Amino acid sequence: MGLDGRGPGPEAPIVASLRTLGVNARTAERLARHTSFKIGGPAGAFVEPADEAEVLLAARVAFEQGIPLMVVGLGSNLLVSDRGFDGIVLSLARACRDVRPEGTRLAAGAGVSLAKVAHMAAGLQLSGVEFAVSIPGTVGGAAVMNAGAHGRSAQDVVQRVRVWDPARGVVVLPGEAMQYAYRMSRAQREAWVVLEVWFDLTPAPRAAIGRTMGDYMGHRRATQPVGEKNAGSMFKNPPGDFAARLIEAVGAKGWQEGGARVSTLHANFMANDGTATARDVLILMRRVAAAVQERFHIGLAPEVRWVGPPEGEDGTTWDNLWLPADDA
Repeated sequence: MGLDGRGPGPEAPIVASLRTLGVNARTAERLARHTSFKIGGPAGAFVEPADEAEVLLAARVAFEQGIPLMVVGLGSNLLVSDRGFDGIVLSLARACRDVRPEGTRLAAGAGVSLAKVAHMAAGLQLSGVEFAVSIPGTVGGAAVMNAGAHGRSAQDVVQRVRVWDPARGVVVLPGEAMQYAYRMSRAQREAWVVLEVWFDLTPAPRAAIGRTMGDYMGHRRATQPVGEKNAGSMFKNPPGDFAARLIEAVGAKGWQEGGARVSTLHANFMANDGTATARDVLILMRRVAAAVQERFHIGLAPEVRWVGPPEGEDGTTWDNLWLPADDA
């Protein structure tokens, strides 16, 4: 059901309201078009602001009217329900795209790709974000998820963030206020919209930075299904181990459910052959997690972020999908 109570359509009141305020909003936009997994049903309202002012306006409307809000950058690390998302999806595809140096710090808008930040830092002979060159996401997503690779993560370089907070408006917070943990931050618990991030970097020779970035990209191409539709790592690494090692050890590489398949290149990735549904992915994740639990007695927690209502009534709900089937 859509935001107007009758299903998605151009007459949805929130869409009309946003348009009246000058915000570019549309209804029934399929989120499969905006995620790297290429999976997902329609959004109640899809908003693609032209600038930060429109971002803030849409966020305030969502908060004041009690409408769920989801911010999307490049759409990686997301698995969206086949039933869609009955709320406002705020795309930063055109807004929050500025990048500027401030001494040894680099300030970047939430909509900027991590690859762009890494390359710009290299051009300025600033080291610290080389790891980000191989992460297919945005600055905002990295700050919220504490994204990382090659032994480094956002928490190592985020010096401060500028966010919109429903109670305080736009505020600048020190990096410590994000309360980072493994693939977690305070921003996941708060109704914040990250607008800008400052990265604290270190001067270094451009050639050395370039070599490191080249090595990271080469490693990614050799070990991850870069050319396939995927959402990145599906499960978090358990303490002291790697999800990919555990999944490979139970023989799950190549397992398939509908159009979803465990990658034969990297066991912690799942690929969409173009026909996969969110339900296919959920069932496959559950099967993999149950096999790891049975053999190693280790529970795998999802790293990919679920968006939308639960799927089905047969134990494929998001909240219990990583538990053994007989415990669901």
